This record gives sequence, C-alpha cells and structure tokens, in this order.
Amino acid sequence: MHGLTRSLVALAGATAAFAASIPKGAPTVHLDKATFYGLHNGSADMFLGIPYAQPPVGNLRYRQPVAVEPYTGIHNATEFGFSCPGIEDPPPSGPFETVLDDLLDDKFPGLQNSTQPQNEDCLTANIWVPKGAKKGDKYPVVLWLHLGAFVYGGSSSYNGGFVVERSVENGQPIIYVSINYRLAAFGFLPGKEAQAAGITNLGMRDQRQALRWIQTYIESFGGDPTRVTIWGVNAGSESAACQMLTNNGDTEGLFSGAVMQSGFPLPLNNYTQLQSTYDGLVNATNCTTASNTLDCLRELPFETLYNGMINLPLEQRTSGWQLILDFDFIPDQPPTLLMEGKVAKVPYIMGDTDDEGTETALFFTSTITTDDELFSYVQNELVPGISDNETSQILELYPADPAAGSPFDTGDANAITPEFKRLSAIIGDLEFHGQRRFFLNQTAHLMPSYTWLSKLYKDIPYVGSGTVTDDLNLYGPGALTDYLINFVALGTPNNGTGLEWPTWTKSSPNILTIVNNTETPLLITDDTFRSEGINLLIELNLQHPE
Repeated sequence: MHGLTRSLVALAGATAAFAASIPKGAPTVHLDKATFYGLHNGSADMFLGIPYAQPPVGNLRYRQPVAVEPYTGIHNATEFGFSCPGIEDPPPSGPFETVLDDLLDDKFPGLQNSTQPQNEDCLTANIWVPKGAKKGDKYPVVLWLHLGAFVYGGSSSYNGGFVVERSVENGQPIIYVSINYRLAAFGFLPGKEAQAAGITNLGMRDQRQALRWIQTYIESFGGDPTRVTIWGVNAGSESAACQMLTNNGDTEGLFSGAVMQSGFPLPLNNYTQLQSTYDGLVNATNCTTASNTLDCLRELPFETLYNGMINLPLEQRTSGWQLILDFDFIPDQPPTLLMEGKVAKVPYIMGDTDDEGTETALFFTSTITTDDELFSYVQNELVPGISDNETSQILELYPADPAAGSPFDTGDANAITPEFKRLSAIIGDLEFHGQRRFFLNQTAHLMPSYTWLSKLYKDIPYVGSGTVTDDLNLYGPGALTDYLINFVALGTPNNGTGLEWPTWTKSSPNILTIVNNTETPLLITDDTFRSEGINLLIELNLQHPE
C-alpha cells in the first residue's frame, strides 16, 4: 500500500475510533494532547472528576501535591471522582433535621444528596461552564471550597450548574470550579514528624495546587485566569482566608478576589500541641516500633490507616485534624499576619448567619445546664487561661435571659436548657462574628471589603439562622447569590440595579442584612450589634490564643 494511502487509512481509522469514543453532541474540551467529554446541564456544560494533581497514593501519600503529567487520550468526564477519605460523626439529632430536609428537597436546586465513595485517589476538579463556552471567551472563574471542618465533605454535594445558569440569566456568565482536597488524617496530619517532613496542612496545599491547575488549564474551558475568585463556606471559608495569608499575602497571581462565609482563622494550635493525635494514630496502626513512623504510615494498606483514624478516641477523631500553625504554609498566627498587613490585597466579601453558635451548643445540652458548668466551660475550653474575673465579665455581658440569647429574636423559644441560648450566643460571637469583625477591622483600609448577615430561617427549631443555613443562602435563588455572582464577574457585588451594597469601613461599618420580610428583605445596617461583648471576646482571644 502506498505510504500516503496508508496514512489516510490510519487517519480515517483514528477519526472513527475517536468519534465512536465520544457520545454524539457531548461537550468536549482539549487539554494538552487529550480530549475530555462531559455533559450538558441545562444552560451549562459540565466536566466532572478531572485530576488536578497526581493521585496521592503509594509513595505520594503524605507528600505535597504533585502536578499532573500532560494529559493524553480520550477521557470520560461525566461523573464525579471519589470523595477524599474523612470522618462523619453524626450531628446532634432533633426536630430541626426534618425541617432542613424539607427545605433542601423543595427549594434549593444547587444542593444535592450526592456522596461519592471514598478513595485516596480523590484530587479531582469539576468544572461548569456556560453552554458552548470556548477558549477565548474569558469568563471569570470561581473556585468553590467545600465545608466539613477539614474532616468530612466533598465537592459532589454542590451543583455548580445552578450558579452558572443563574449567572447566565443575570447576564454575568461565570465558570464554576469545585474540588476535593485531602481531609482528616490524610490531609491534616499534625506532629513534629509531619512538620519535619514539610507535609503539614496538605489539604491547604492541595487547594493551592488546584489554583495553579486553573492558571494552566482554565483558558481551554473559556475562562480568564486573571479573574479567579476563591469562595468557601465554613472550613472552605477558613481555607479561603488562609489562602489570603499564606506567603505573607503574596497571591502568586493565582486569584483576584475572595468570598468567605461563616469561617475565619482563629488563633491556631502549632504542630506540637496536637502531637497526641499523631501518636494515637501511630499506636492505632501498630507503627510504634517502626524506626520511621511516618514511613510506616505511608506504607500501610489504606484500610489499616483509615480504620486507625476512625477508631481513635472521639476528641482526637473529630478535633485532632485541623489547620495548624506550621510557620511554613501558615507563616504566623492569623491574627498577627492580619495586624501586620500580611494579607492578599484583593477585594473580598465575608458574611455570617445570625445564629452561628447554635449547632455547636447542641452538643452540650446534657453537660452544660447550670451557671457553674457554663463558667467552667468558658474558662477552660472556649478561652483557656482567662481569669475568674474575665470569665465573670463575659457572663455578665451574655446574661441568663433566653430572650437575649441565640437563636436571637425568638423570645423565650428554643431554650432547651437554661444555658443553651446563652452558650450559643457566646460561641457565635467568639468564633464567628468576632473573627469576622476583627478581619474587617485589620484589612478594610487595604482593599474593598464587604460584609453581610443573614437572619433567614429563624423557624428552624433550636438552630435558627445557624451555620447549617449557609448553603441554603447560597444555593437557592436569592439576592445574596446574585450579589456574589456580580462580585465574581465584576469585582464588586453591585451592578447598578437593586440595593447598593456599600463597603465596610471603620467609620461606616455597613453590613448587608438579609431578613424575613417580603417588602424589605434587604437592609443596610450598622455592624455594631453586641459590640461590648464581642470586643471583650476579641481582646481575650488575642491575649489567650491557645
């Protein structure tokens, strides 16, 4: 056969094989020498489960993330990848669960009950684009960081197509990227051994690698790598804040804005303070006699390591895996970095729900029922090291009056115990409202800064406008979603229509307040509520960071 004829036949065969491998009409994207095909999702196209780093398995377990090799071949991108291994201890049960299930089923198309099987090979990205998006469209991009206290959760619970479709309807089309990142013992291993090996905060390093992947590949999806907003809730919000603080605020050109909801960097434990968690894992996996315990953990079968993690005592199992001060990825205590101005100089939005402390307080309804028990908990657990006088000051500012407690604005309702609403208020102000207000105070003069407060869903028993309603605020059609889409697209939440959302400044601490009122659901109010109590909690938290 003539050489040219042979080449044409081979080319025809390859084309036929290519066509046969990709479903007719499926959206495709070309990355390196590969073609990925996805699915149509309404007015969006989606590409799921694309690796953004090499699988952290085998010798890459407990290593910093490694960039993917150039892609080749044809790939099916129609299903979510595995979730990263984590821990899911059941939350306190109560009648609010039924109310939440009804809300999720009926009103929130952006949330879905989709839990993927767990596997270490989990570092994948999901990309939703406006239908027909192509290279050169230069759409702005959001990177979504999921919640889960750094021990559970995954990207498959969120339908990014809802956000993209909404952005198209609003005339501000954006691209939405979500990722999985390593969790619990696989992503946040503490201890001097992890510190010496440079593998602390691996989940955060995974997020950073995903941002680098976006810089390399998002143009092929029609995105603009110069307009990337990091956006997270709860642990994802803490993650976004820490991405602003790593490298002493140097973004490396990886992102240009941030949205943080219900999660801000508290003073952190350092790597030695959680040594007992590392030692417990070593003991639970029979690595205690190994000459190098980290190598032993790295070489264990997955099931052995996973079972060792989930069988640790409750406190270590749920609280032992967290962001830690490693003087590397996180170069200093977050409050110190903020006070020194070592933060990314990019516009940001941050917000809270009104009743952030209720869900945590539910864990203590059987153990904190008296003034003395609350006194002890505040002094020894919430702000360890404060004096009797300082503890008394806190309790004076948060009195034993159910009508003054959280859920706020619910009168005497929801007072499960005499201390429940009081404790809820203290936790919410210490760990959420105080941290948000401190972040704003330290940075609002450096870049445009916006903040909001949601008072929706007060009818959820015991929880009210709790942390659990964060997703309801973002993944249901509403004004907040539209404001945040504007921010991703324009760098400001305002687009010339509707209520103007002003920036927050020390002289004018404006806060967008979202309320259950059909006539005026949006208000601009002063971010000065409970100032005396919150200021005291901020001051004591800075004086006693551990």
